Amino acid sequence: MVYHAAVMYPNEEGIQFNETYYLESHMPLVEGIWKKYGLLNWKIIKYTTALDGSPSKYLIAAKLEWENPEDLKNALQDPESPKIFADIPKFTNVQPITLAGEQL
Repeated sequence: MVYHAAVMYPNEEGIQFNETYYLESHMPLVEGIWKKYGLLNWKIIKYTTALDGSPSKYLIAAKLEWENPEDLKNALQDPESPKIFADIPKFTNVQPITLAGEQL
C-alpha cells in the first residue's frame, strides 16, 4: 500500500512564495536526496480558492508518495535531509504543515 506525505504551506497574510525556485530547485533537491529511500513520486498543487470560493487556507501543497512508512522514516534520517529543511527560507517566509498517513 502506498504511504502518503503532505507538505502544506498556509496561505497567511503576507506570505511570499517563489514558485519557480520551489519547482526548479527545491523539489529536485528533495527528489535527489529521498529517491534512494523509495520516494515513488511527487506532485505540487496550488490552491487558489476553497470550494465555496473563499480564499484557500493553504497556498501550495506537495504530495509525496512512498512505498511504506519505513521508507519515509529512513529518508528523514538521511544526513542530507537537513538541507531540504534549510532550503525552505529560500522560497517562502512561512513554515509548512506536514502530515503523513495511509490511504483508507
